[in-house]
Amino acid sequence: MKQLSFLLLAVLCFGCSKYNMDETLLPTEIPSNLPIIQIAVDADEFEEMYEKTDEEIEIKGKFSLFRDNELLIENEKVELELKGRFSIRFPLKTLGVKFDDKYDNRDRSLINPKKVLPHHSIDKIKAIRLRNSGNDFENTMLKDLSITQLAIQAGLDIDLTYGEPVLVYINEEFYGLMNLRTEANTNGMAGLNEAKKSDVTLAKITTQELIKKDGDFDRIDALLEAIKDKNIAYLKSEIDLNSFIDYMVFQSYIGNTDWPHNNARFYAINEGKFRFVLFDLDNASRLKIEQSPLKLIDNFWRSNVLGNLFMALYEDENDDTFQNEFLERYRALLQSGNIAADKLEEIVDENTERIAVEIEYQIAKYNAPRTTLEWQIELDKMMILFREREAAVRKHME
Repeated sequence: MKQLSFLLLAVLCFGCSKYNMDETLLPTEIPSNLPIIQIAVDADEFEEMYEKTDEEIEIKGKFSLFRDNELLIENEKVELELKGRFSIRFPLKTLGVKFDDKYDNRDRSLINPKKVLPHHSIDKIKAIRLRNSGNDFENTMLKDLSITQLAIQAGLDIDLTYGEPVLVYINEEFYGLMNLRTEANTNGMAGLNEAKKSDVTLAKITTQELIKKDGDFDRIDALLEAIKDKNIAYLKSEIDLNSFIDYMVFQSYIGNTDWPHNNARFYAINEGKFRFVLFDLDNASRLKIEQSPLKLIDNFWRSNVLGNLFMALYEDENDDTFQNEFLERYRALLQSGNIAADKLEEIVDENTERIAVEIEYQIAKYNAPRTTLEWQIELDKMMILFREREAAVRKHME
């Protein structure tokens, strides 16, 4: 135990000496099979960005990645900035990483998921996020990642992010155990669809407002007006309904209470139909476990644009096609077992095993979670609540 304590101390203090930004050395202090990311930055610039969380500060750096102890990416020029709203208060902060040029993921794997949905491409990546697991930072460190993998494994017709756990070093100092994730923003959707960023129209919904980010703002305004007026014909012509149904089924099934009034984005490629993006699932199956899927969607938030869109289609008095297709798809997915708790547990067990060594170093540096025992308790609690949510949904759908 004394040897382990000494090792941990050495790791956490490593990097105090001056670091040459052009050096790319494999950290060997933590025995790990995870991909290892090294980011070289100006130490003073990074400290200023880290402390001034209320300012949008971007700094330049060099990005390197080791996979299976092999240097695959060396000193790629990147821009870094802090990400996250609520989770930015944690000592381990999420980093947005943007490459100078689109990175070709085919030759040297920046990210290597087990499965990619057939309508997606991750061949070219402009930006990634090194995520602290969001609201799950002090709990399991793998909730968002695992539930997203459940949606991928089920082959749903939705858009989402791809990710995997990694170890991150800043100037050779251990920064943390994080989730490397593709982006859910305009760059991310352009990459998934092998399109240019200028081809993407995207808006995001937060608890405060709807923000038009990129593209054809008039088209976004027209969609919002149609939702307000319950112009069903226009909505059906503008929305990819099959994808929308899968998206609404999955989000309401997992009981994501930080949605649909928040963490919602919709986008279109050129004149294509609008689709919705699955991301930030940290609050899934945590609160309102017994609440019906429809009640979860039609919540009380003033800015619930997404809920209003769904209810306009679902409650259409002239045509019950959407309602029937939604309910049929819901029951079919429940019966298939593809999104069942048993499937999630397999994914969680695999991810737990992947980070079982590394979580010790995370605990030593951040005291979050506080002990490995508490980490195991949080993992068990996550699965217990998910099973309770699944049972509640099955009961409602009967």
